[in-house]
Amino acid sequence: MEVEILESMSRFIENLQRIFSLKRTKITLYIATVLWIAVITQILMNKVFFENFEIAEAFVKTNSEDLKCSLEIVAQHHSDFLSETEKKDILHHIADAIGLKLDSDIKIKREDQQTEYSYHKHAKKAETTLKIVSLQQEADSTIKVKHYVVVRLNIKESVKSIDKYRRLIEKALDEMDMSTRQVNVLYEGMIDGLMSRNDKEDMANLMIRELQGEVAFDYQHGDSYTVYAYTGLINEYIETVGCKINIQIAMTYDELSDKTRIYLATPIINQSW
Repeated sequence: MEVEILESMSRFIENLQRIFSLKRTKITLYIATVLWIAVITQILMNKVFFENFEIAEAFVKTNSEDLKCSLEIVAQHHSDFLSETEKKDILHHIADAIGLKLDSDIKIKREDQQTEYSYHKHAKKAETTLKIVSLQQEADSTIKVKHYVVVRLNIKESVKSIDKYRRLIEKALDEMDMSTRQVNVLYEGMIDGLMSRNDKEDMANLMIRELQGEVAFDYQHGDSYTVYAYTGLINEYIETVGCKINIQIAMTYDELSDKTRIYLATPIINQSW
């Protein structure tokens, strides 16, 4: 009798352990599923946000005046040899992608070990430059030529359009299998008067928050203030002093006009300011 009771208790305990073990497994699986759903949802949200994301939106919120922006894309062509026809076709392909009509001849300039095919168009509120620069380089007693496609756009007032043109140009480059490239975008504006250090910091933080970024480091020199930051919403970045950088914000005072100039660039400002 005692043996039967002990056996029954043993079976009962085993059943309880099985139930609790199963329940614990279900709970673990449930928690893991919830966490994976949260991760996937965040990835999808970031993807959707990035696809509709325009850096210009962050800059417009500064309420600065005399807005203008510039875009520079430099891409390396994968071929060692490009004929004159092929070079002109590349420039026409990019022009067609952004709706630019080439209403004059493409200029050809040869100088030492460099050849340049270029087209430049200046309009009232936009300026466009398309180039193919071919550089001869000597390596192991052989001459190799590298070809670089350079696209520069400068737009006044309608700064939000720069993101659209960037996407169109990059799509055109992808179609020509030119994935090795560097992209720089710069927004400029002005605020009346000399901004205080606190006002500059507040404005920089506003833009960085809009870009979901984090400050890497900043510094003040005289009336100039510069901030470097990083955001995961932008693919391109550079590394310096152990930090990832893909946002640079700068502000400097112009005594002649009594205005503070404001710059927002990604990944960094690549011109004097």
